[in-house]
Amino acid sequence: MTSNIMRASRPYPTTPAAASVSARPQLDLSSQGPRNLYAALSLHDLLDARDQYHVHLMRHPNVVATAIGYYRIRREDSWPGVTPVIKTEGRRTLENSEVRPYSWPAVLVFVDKWVAADEFGKGRNYDPDTMVPRTLYLPDGRRVPVCVIEAPRDPVSPSEPPSIRYPLNNIGSGHPVLIEVQEREHVATIACLVTDGHKTYALTNRHVTGGEGEVLSSQLGGRSQRIGVAAPLQQTRVAFSEIYPGWPGRLTFINMDVGLIDIDDINAWTAKLQGNITMGPMVDLSAVDFPLALIGRHVCGYGAASQWVRGEIHALFYRYKSRGGFEYVSDFFIGPRTPTKDYPTPPEFVTRPGDSGTLWLLEPYSEHDVVDAACAAGEYRPLAVQWGANRLYSGLSRRPRAYALATCLSTVCDRLNVDVVRDWNLDQPDTWGAVGHFSIASRVVKALSNAVPTLAELMHNNAQIVSHNDATILNDEFRGLGEDAFIPMADVPDFFWKHGKQHHTRPSEGPNHFADMDQKRPTDGIDLLKLCENPANIDPGVWNAFYESVEDLLDGGPIMLAHRGLLPFRVWQIFDAMVDFVKDDKMPEFVCAAGVLTHYVGDACQPLHISFLHDGDPLQAKIHIVHHKKGPKAGTEEEKHIPLGQGVHSAYEDKMVDAHRDLILAGLDQTAKVTSPEHIANGREAAIRTVAMMRQTFKRLPPQKILDAFLARDKNDSVAEQLWREFGDPTIAAMQDGTHLLAVLWESAWIAGGGESKPRDTSALDEQQAMGICAPAEFLPSLTVNEIGKVLARP
Repeated sequence: MTSNIMRASRPYPTTPAAASVSARPQLDLSSQGPRNLYAALSLHDLLDARDQYHVHLMRHPNVVATAIGYYRIRREDSWPGVTPVIKTEGRRTLENSEVRPYSWPAVLVFVDKWVAADEFGKGRNYDPDTMVPRTLYLPDGRRVPVCVIEAPRDPVSPSEPPSIRYPLNNIGSGHPVLIEVQEREHVATIACLVTDGHKTYALTNRHVTGGEGEVLSSQLGGRSQRIGVAAPLQQTRVAFSEIYPGWPGRLTFINMDVGLIDIDDINAWTAKLQGNITMGPMVDLSAVDFPLALIGRHVCGYGAASQWVRGEIHALFYRYKSRGGFEYVSDFFIGPRTPTKDYPTPPEFVTRPGDSGTLWLLEPYSEHDVVDAACAAGEYRPLAVQWGANRLYSGLSRRPRAYALATCLSTVCDRLNVDVVRDWNLDQPDTWGAVGHFSIASRVVKALSNAVPTLAELMHNNAQIVSHNDATILNDEFRGLGEDAFIPMADVPDFFWKHGKQHHTRPSEGPNHFADMDQKRPTDGIDLLKLCENPANIDPGVWNAFYESVEDLLDGGPIMLAHRGLLPFRVWQIFDAMVDFVKDDKMPEFVCAAGVLTHYVGDACQPLHISFLHDGDPLQAKIHIVHHKKGPKAGTEEEKHIPLGQGVHSAYEDKMVDAHRDLILAGLDQTAKVTSPEHIANGREAAIRTVAMMRQTFKRLPPQKILDAFLARDKNDSVAEQLWREFGDPTIAAMQDGTHLLAVLWESAWIAGGGESKPRDTSALDEQQAMGICAPAEFLPSLTVNEIGKVLARP
């Protein structure tokens, strides 16, 4: 074991002054001290004593579990060498006690009710024979101390629902994996990527992967999609003696509960850890090398339900269950960090359903072992995989806590014959095209003319309500998720209205984001680009009739309403609303409407967002047969159509744009300013200008050409760089078009509403106010193409 696990390598993290040795009391570790008496006890000795006495211990009233650890001392007790000596009595809990540098090896016995010593004896409440012994004796006469801890299990499940946070375009460690069993959706966490040398798999819990061939899914960019199937390699329980040969452990199993996901598309995955943390080498533990010094070490894990959880190893080989004469053990028992003088308020420790599968990392040493940006320079070494939790009453307040139960990762890798993958797709940010939206939105104010100073002031003051600043856009951890309390207006249509929390999701929002302008009518080969050369055909009724005559490329029959894009008419609708907001002096509503408009115009200048080749060619789709082995569809088959070149959308609009965001932002700074001849008067003209921009986008960036380049790519080279070499400059030009058009629309709506005719309130909205405006379905209502004509103002 390397030196960063050795107990003597630094002051123990639970000392009262971990960063100041001089402030720590002198320790009197004389020959009479308990540490000196028991210091020679090894992990093997403790296991031996526990194994010989376990049945006896478990028959005692109130005993619920045992573990291996260090003797826990009540925090109120004084340190050696300090006078007056203070030694408290009464119950010992996980919260009111701690491991100190002089703590000695011990067997930990957990009870659900603390019974004082004076309650045992003749005429008392308890028979003396039922008292948990203070010492266990090995056959050679050596003594092993027992530390009794009150920690009853809490039978009540947590009422707080988990807040599952889904990835955007790259799935990896800490992200959720979903499976439907008996009409219920089960959630677990991806631990990490592993490989057998031939294929790469995702490691998670077996109770979620299910049997071989089970289809597993997740959500990427707000869209539910399959990510792979359960691989045949999995482990449920393994005999303790098989994992740790030579160690005592009769009739005992190590619970593992691990399974592998056979990944569909490795390009959609990343080995990057959450928070840009560098993954170091795995901690390799075995019967030959498993130090007690791990107890007290700080660990952290990122669960799909709880996000970052920061904890401490409280015990090893936690024996938590007896069934059928067999005992079940968890390698690690992880709980809240111990407060110290310099670290009085450690982070709250919370683990929820959905965190199973969390990868626990052994932290590098730092002053207080806190997970933050300053710690990122060190290596975080993968240590264990969580498979469950015990909720225990652990404090004097009787407040329940959940303690994570985890299996040693090196054991898992050995049993499955795989190695951890540490270096796959590390440079891929998790942003799902939002970079493009926020980049455009952040540059609109700069393109406004000098004719609208009040508008420029209003939108400048609300820049952080509409978009993110450059530092955030350039940060790989930039996100725009619907689970966040605040979403800048430029991404509200995606992550609040389309894929947000259920009570805000709008069923008809999807079609507002696209229009397949190049899909041809089978009777005459006409598409919407050709049809709309006549401005009179930029009309929702004409478009709806066109869709009725066009077959769905995958499903056959007329295109469903959900697939009938109406993007130009959404621009029309919002422009009219912006004019009315100015007339009614509703500046907050105007700011929000102008902000969300940036999203739709951003979609309109992206070639794959306005083409039927959105994510590959559906006319050349491959058929994939899904065999349902379990659940309500067991015994049936389902055809899945996979368009030729699926993945091109993410490669171009996500990976390419994200990888060159600095060049794009610099290019958008060169966007031409609005001139007065460009002003328009109404929403219909806004729709016409939007269609004209879409036509220019097709000319500059033909979708078929992008798809061909994606199909012909060198898979040994970065797809982002290959596409950028060919399409980088025209992509910047298309985004400049979108930025300029937005400036024209903002300025025109402001002038049409008389925005400069009187003083206006140009103060900034707060985040809660902005989200409150966007939440009601009546604000810029999302409609289908056959409905939207009723709300469009006709000039």
